[in-house]
Amino acid sequence: GKEKELLSHYHSYLSKELIKAGVAKSIDDVESRVYPRRVLQAQYEIALLDICRMVYAYSWRRWKSETSPTVASLNRNVYNKSFPSALWLITRCHVLLNRLEINSEL
Repeated sequence: GKEKELLSHYHSYLSKELIKAGVAKSIDDVESRVYPRRVLQAQYEIALLDICRMVYAYSWRRWKSETSPTVASLNRNVYNKSFPSALWLITRCHVLLNRLEINSEL
């Protein structure tokens, strides 16, 4: 999906910059030694679960669905005012937690 596409684009750009900066010798070097794409994916998923933890614990008490931004909502994150965004976050967290649970059972 779009998430993986965006992360792959980011990793591709980062890989080229790591080569330019002399951190890696080639794209293969980035992938095998410096910062493999799978590591980026794992770190992203852990970070997303951490965001979910914070949102579920602290932020949703301020939930207020809106059809358009207001002055009062400018300081709130999108998951506090957009039902589709909140649903995406809940669904994504559920998928990641299920995957972790399945992998821990192996």
